[in-house]
Amino acid sequence: MHVSRRHAISTLGTVLSLAFMSPAAIGRFGCLGQATAKQANEQDVAAFLAAVRAGDVESVRKLLNVSSELARATATDGRSALVLAYLHGHENVAAVLLAAGIELDLVEAVLAEDWERFDALAGIQPELLNAAHPIGGTPLYAASLVGSLDTWRLRSAGCRDDARPEGGSGFTPARGALESPHASWARIGLTELCGNGADVNAPQARGDSILHAAVARRDALLVKLAVRKGADVSARDSRGRTAQDLAGELQWAEGAAILAGHANLARDNRASRFALNANREAVTRPDMAGIPQDLQSEVTGNSHFNLPAVRKLVASDPRLIYSTSSDDELAIEACAHVGNRDIIRFHLDHGAPLSLPTAVALGDLDTVAFWLERDATLIHERGAHDFPLMWYAVTGGASIEAAELLKSFGADVDQDSIGTTALHLCAKRGATDLAAWLLEQGADPKAVGYRYSRAGQTPAQLAVESGNTSLSKLLKF
Repeated sequence: MHVSRRHAISTLGTVLSLAFMSPAAIGRFGCLGQATAKQANEQDVAAFLAAVRAGDVESVRKLLNVSSELARATATDGRSALVLAYLHGHENVAAVLLAAGIELDLVEAVLAEDWERFDALAGIQPELLNAAHPIGGTPLYAASLVGSLDTWRLRSAGCRDDARPEGGSGFTPARGALESPHASWARIGLTELCGNGADVNAPQARGDSILHAAVARRDALLVKLAVRKGADVSARDSRGRTAQDLAGELQWAEGAAILAGHANLARDNRASRFALNANREAVTRPDMAGIPQDLQSEVTGNSHFNLPAVRKLVASDPRLIYSTSSDDELAIEACAHVGNRDIIRFHLDHGAPLSLPTAVALGDLDTVAFWLERDATLIHERGAHDFPLMWYAVTGGASIEAAELLKSFGADVDQDSIGTTALHLCAKRGATDLAAWLLEQGADPKAVGYRYSRAGQTPAQLAVESGNTSLSKLLKF
């Protein structure tokens, strides 16, 4: 499957100081070519790496003409010129280096989005999927730094969500996202990781939690996102400070106020996820320990669109109806978030849970009301991949009635994931009537969402991309 190349577009600055990387960790990923780089004049190497960091394409080209070996030059911390180009956001420099024919290592393949190369290397040396690279962590850590929207590929290959191998920064990939130089990349990375199974409270070096890191960045959106994902506001770092204490030390009044009032912030509630089936009977999940992850992911992947394949797989083992992918996505959640009602019904007929998001996607408004009357905080429930309830009104048939019901229970019409709202989904799917209703209810037509592009898009831009003239006019593009 062809995936368009998306490269880093912002400056890294000094946030990724990796001088602590051990020589063993630096050498472990191979392909770095330090020996050939040393054959070039040392002054040329220093000048070349400085030009790469600065994004000086002409100087990079001139120096490569002097010595083509410079294309594989590495800094003292082991990061290659190509890694530096991506981390500093210089796509044009990266293109020059790639044109020089360098052989990518596993992390470089992730940064370049060369998935064919990534798959080949992962197959040859799978142990590198959870090893420390000079970038500071695993390939998934690297993806989180640049706000990759393809982290699912790395999890599918075997990268662990919360790995922090010896020789790295001591941070998990989700915590690594907070080291990104670009606020939107950090937001994408944190959402992509914690929305797909990563632990927001996983141990970190020096007790420097994700919440502490969000405060250190003075980023209110990231603080609220971490709290929404269940960050422990009482956690203390190695100096005994809570995140609120840190905000006070930094004299960041907004952050201190947010954390002082954290009890009023919404938390994701997924209480309906495994609770009841379509008959409102308690769901008893079988022991899945003996079922390979690859097989469970196959069921979940097919559950998006391929009913015949799902039927065949479940017939071979009825337990597979409860399959969960490497993205922490139940099979029924896969068909729910794309609105495939035939496959939803198949899963329900075989005892799968009927959660609140699935009920919205199915158009089962009685069950929607049942759940929300039972627990009003379920209005903050998220489906797979951090998808909010209001999205399911769009994917489940663009139902104004479903959206009205959710709003009557307190749902914000601008419920978002990485800034992307239901209005964005309407624009992408051509749901003109529901888009008009959302606008009438105060939905923001200028909201910038990052679910489809790291550059960010408004609903109007998505409408134009989809070729929907009426929606483009409605959104006043």
